[in-house]
Amino acid sequence: MFRHIQIETNYAMNGSSIKIEELVKEAVNQNYSSLAITDSKMYGVIDFYKTCKKHHIKPVIGHKIVLEGLFSEQSNNILLYAKNNQGYQNLLKLSSIYATQNYIPFSKLQKYNNGLIMIYKTDESELLSLFKNNQINEKNELLTKLKDITKECYFSISKEKKINKELSKFQQIIVSDIRYLKQEDKEIFATLSKIFDRPKVSFSKELRAFNEESNLQPKINAYKKAANNTETLLESCNITLNFNQTLLPNYPTKTDASSKDYLSALAHKGLEKRLEGKKGNKEPYYERLTYELSVIDEMGYNDYFLIVWDFVKYAKKSGVLVGPGRGSAAASLVSYCLGITSVDSLKYDLVFERFLNPERISMPDIDMDFPDDKRDDVIKYVRDLYGLDQVASICTFGTFKKKSALRDTARILESNDVILKQFLKFSDPYETLKIAWEKSVDIQKITSNNKAAQKLFKIAMRIENLKRHVSTHAAGIIVSGEKLTNYTALQPGLLDMMQTQYEAEDLELLGLLKIDFLGLRNLTAIKNIASLIEENEKKTIDIYKIPLDDKKTLKLLENVQVTGIFQLESAGMRQLLRRLKINSFEDIVTCLALYRPGPMESIPSFLKRRFKKEKINYPHPTLKPILKQTNGIIIYQEQIIKIASSFAGYSLGEADLLRRAVSKKKLDVLENERKNFIKKSKQLNRDSKISNEIYDYIVKFANYGFNKAHSVSYAMVSYWLAYLKANYPSYFISILTTSVIGSEKKVKEYMFEANRLNVYIKPPSVNRSTLIFEPIKNILIYPFIGIKYLGRNSAEKIVDERHKGLYKNAFDFISRTKSFLNKRIYTNLIYAGAFDEFEYSKKTLIENLDKMINWVDYGSFIEQDNLDITPSGNYTLKDLQDLEIKALGFNFFIDPLKDYKKYIKKNQLLTPSDIDESHISSVIRLVGILSRTKEISTKNNQQMAFMTFQDQNSTLDSVSFPKTYKQYYDIITLGEIFLIKGKIDKRNNSLQLIIDKLHRLS
Repeated sequence: MFRHIQIETNYAMNGSSIKIEELVKEAVNQNYSSLAITDSKMYGVIDFYKTCKKHHIKPVIGHKIVLEGLFSEQSNNILLYAKNNQGYQNLLKLSSIYATQNYIPFSKLQKYNNGLIMIYKTDESELLSLFKNNQINEKNELLTKLKDITKECYFSISKEKKINKELSKFQQIIVSDIRYLKQEDKEIFATLSKIFDRPKVSFSKELRAFNEESNLQPKINAYKKAANNTETLLESCNITLNFNQTLLPNYPTKTDASSKDYLSALAHKGLEKRLEGKKGNKEPYYERLTYELSVIDEMGYNDYFLIVWDFVKYAKKSGVLVGPGRGSAAASLVSYCLGITSVDSLKYDLVFERFLNPERISMPDIDMDFPDDKRDDVIKYVRDLYGLDQVASICTFGTFKKKSALRDTARILESNDVILKQFLKFSDPYETLKIAWEKSVDIQKITSNNKAAQKLFKIAMRIENLKRHVSTHAAGIIVSGEKLTNYTALQPGLLDMMQTQYEAEDLELLGLLKIDFLGLRNLTAIKNIASLIEENEKKTIDIYKIPLDDKKTLKLLENVQVTGIFQLESAGMRQLLRRLKINSFEDIVTCLALYRPGPMESIPSFLKRRFKKEKINYPHPTLKPILKQTNGIIIYQEQIIKIASSFAGYSLGEADLLRRAVSKKKLDVLENERKNFIKKSKQLNRDSKISNEIYDYIVKFANYGFNKAHSVSYAMVSYWLAYLKANYPSYFISILTTSVIGSEKKVKEYMFEANRLNVYIKPPSVNRSTLIFEPIKNILIYPFIGIKYLGRNSAEKIVDERHKGLYKNAFDFISRTKSFLNKRIYTNLIYAGAFDEFEYSKKTLIENLDKMINWVDYGSFIEQDNLDITPSGNYTLKDLQDLEIKALGFNFFIDPLKDYKKYIKKNQLLTPSDIDESHISSVIRLVGILSRTKEISTKNNQQMAFMTFQDQNSTLDSVSFPKTYKQYYDIITLGEIFLIKGKIDKRNNSLQLIIDKLHRLS
């Protein structure tokens, strides 16, 4: 019986449109008992294996590979199939070699040939040309070589009958290249092939649809034995993948101690350090530690904790700031004792079983945060410790999204741009193109009247969600105790490492250890701020030991001065902070958990209860100690676990399983869990009615209760930044603003924030600027790298040259920097104000710049004193503003209201910087420059606008309602200076000016 045995799926990313699920279902329809794939990478193998098993079809793992030729310019296409598990492992190794070299040497195939069946693609090899050219000696040499290196080898039936006859003494087989399922998919395949730049193979006569055999029948009839060999090959392949193992590496303890004893000793030593100076009963800590260590040992994870401890220790010893924790790992006291996390799990009432549940066997998940500029250093340490063959990054796949599917298809079909723009617009509100096709009246109208448009949309619809490219997992690293090629094929990756060909989910299914190394920009900022303080103040900040009840920090948070603070900057979060009135670290934890989809629904009730405007009711007294801190409302997953444990007698492990089960909201599961909950409650003599009420309460919150361990960890990062901002504002602003250079919007936002903190930004200076916003007490000097066209290298050279002595004047600066700066940079330095400390005005310097540059070039012939530099006044204020924008990208140092200072003072007017909460409900007169305007339509279809006015240091949002907007519409111009009369209102906890009258001053 003939069966297709060369099938390439969409994982090959070569034009194939075959999705694995669709392929397997089609194979079931065609009564296949075995099915093979032969992609040129092994990306889809685990997906294919699982899907086949699900549909009760035997998976056969094949691989398309290029074998080297006898002659250097020649090559041979072959198909390799894993006959057994040994063959599968050899396939992983060969695939890794192929991914690195783009071909397989004969020697490597011979080394790893056990358990493999080979099909030699006769028409895609050097054998074809050897036959045609009658190169008998070379032909025989190649056939002998193939026979020697492979125990089982088939030759594919050729289009050349003479070759087939000569090869009849060998085993032959019919191979048909399958890259689409149905005949109607051929157009999709052709389009995809061109997208992937594979036009030559797109229309090969050997390509056929999986569900077609009719056009193959003559070949099948002519070569019946070769046709039947497809079934023989499939039947002879049998592999089994093990998804019930844990493949943890052994940590090299460098002592005779077992990993269990070593971990225990480290944890106890760490606990003693953590408890130094701690008052109160310490016994619960020792009890918890003993319990956690026993669970870790029973589950076989001693080495896991040691591995993480080791690279965290390396990071800290190397001066790398390690995040306080992430996810549920902070619930582990062992992690706290080892220094892996900085969160005291007992202090914050965190549940260890939420992290590691002895009743649910799964790999622990410790994700680590590092400064984004040091993350790679830690990964390299792990790579070097365990070796390149045991550590790898992880592959992940990008897919065709709605827009890319439409755009790529339109490009290949050379479609009308107008049609494409309409499709992009009308499909935008819908989740997928398929839904858009079904629901969008506009798309239906276009496609019903235009066949070309219909073709474009239909092909794009089929391409959507197919694999488009392979990339690297953002954080995941695999660490193995053996060579990784025993479990996954590899390919070249980043950081001089290999990368797996299996995705993270597949690798974890195989039992391999995945650790996420995440780069957090905020940790980089914290470390840089602390370093700057140490450099300038000679004061070391140990961020792990700062007090969590610092008055300045809590006051800053209470006043919602959260610009630049991790997790707290968004408008919605600011609103919650204002209403909550933060007065403790725990309040930050609560905010991070509350301000999320789901928990947000509880915010109004939570706030009313917090300020005693709503009574707190507990369904049962056992819930009070669990919910008291959150005003009787479930916010955290840990609370659900504790309620089930305290009220119904669940173990903490069982309670976590209950939480996971009911969070999925499946009716049958909910009903079964209810019965169990009521039954267990009854055993504790609980009232049945109350038991049902509490179960419903658990179900209501289970799907969005937040992980408190994560909330505490990230609240700590927020607090660290807030502490630095409150206590060291100039250093905070320096580093934060420097980190966003390149984003004019962010730079300006942080510069405005500096003024609110009484930190003042001064213009750049050739004698004071550096590569950062250089702090000098409460002043920051604008950096060289914030000036357009002045790159980091040139800026460093300016600073290095200055170390030899300050620049005396413009001539001195140009003469000492002429070798690495040019006229455009000198011009921008002048416009930015970097020469303002010298005797000449900007206009004078610009008008004489060529003369000064020439003096430097011919200085030996012309004395500086003989240069005729005549002062020529200065530019107008408007010109200075325009020139500053050219140099910096925005206005900040040239005060747009400078010419109106006397007018403002004389008439007792205000500017945006003057406005604060004391002005609420007051009618004011204000002068400001209009920097933003957004027009909208009301329900009555009238026009109104939101506007922003600003001065040199601050901004003020305002609103012009329809009547006022219509009255002043003709004079509203961006960049102009206005006198505004209006009332200050507080809306959504932000100050806003309601405009009554407008008068343009400029």
